[in-house]
Amino acid sequence: MIGQGGPNSAPDPEKLLAIQPEVVFTTYATDQAAANTLQSKTGIPVVALSYGTTSTFDPKVNDSLTTIGTILGLEGRATELVELIAGFQADLDARTRDVAEEDQRRVYVGGLGSRGTHGIESTQGRYALFDAVHARNVVDETGKTGSVMIDKEQIIRWDPDKIFFDGAGWAAVLDDYRKNAEFYQTLSAVRNGELYAILPYNFYTTNLETAIADAYFIGAVLYPDRFSDIDPAAKADDLYRSFLGTAAYGRMAETYGGFRRLAFDT
Repeated sequence: MIGQGGPNSAPDPEKLLAIQPEVVFTTYATDQAAANTLQSKTGIPVVALSYGTTSTFDPKVNDSLTTIGTILGLEGRATELVELIAGFQADLDARTRDVAEEDQRRVYVGGLGSRGTHGIESTQGRYALFDAVHARNVVDETGKTGSVMIDKEQIIRWDPDKIFFDGAGWAAVLDDYRKNAEFYQTLSAVRNGELYAILPYNFYTTNLETAIADAYFIGAVLYPDRFSDIDPAAKADDLYRSFLGTAAYGRMAETYGGFRRLAFDT
């Protein structure tokens, strides 16, 4: 433990010194001054990294990986990871970029984590995983980017064809359904059984391999003919092995339910 944690709390310099790191990487330095202050208090080199604005497939991620590789003497591994990410992005794009506009599904993602777990109202504009497979995110009509809370009345007006839910937020959605079942039953996606679970990939920072696995599952749901060669669970384990050195989908599925079609208990 080196402090309270979270995006609004600086590490405790004394606790950092006690574990004697040779270098400190931070994704939470609010500005250059914050990183410099921590470095001056500890005498330990502090390197600020960035996920950029979208985290998944953001060029800033590549810059951060390259920086880590250079400092740790693992340039080859950093290059490998950057190339892997680019390859997955190119594959997703190639599978879906020529989908006719009239065939693009109108979609929504709810229950996304943002400083905690939330219900259906928590979503994102310019959601990177929808962009990766050229899906029509109804939230983009707001013109907003990143985390946003949407009024339920607006979700009714949009009435998306398919709704994806973050596995970590599904419990909050279920709890809300028990109190407001009438709202959910107005949605075509609920009545038609077009609700799907993705794995949570944000907990303060982004688990890139899980996010990319989610993108493949989303693509398979929206355009099954274009992802007929993809088993989302097997693809997830391929990603976990590439990034982490071991398969992890089973453990994720045990905790969060895995990739699946969802239904409300009525």
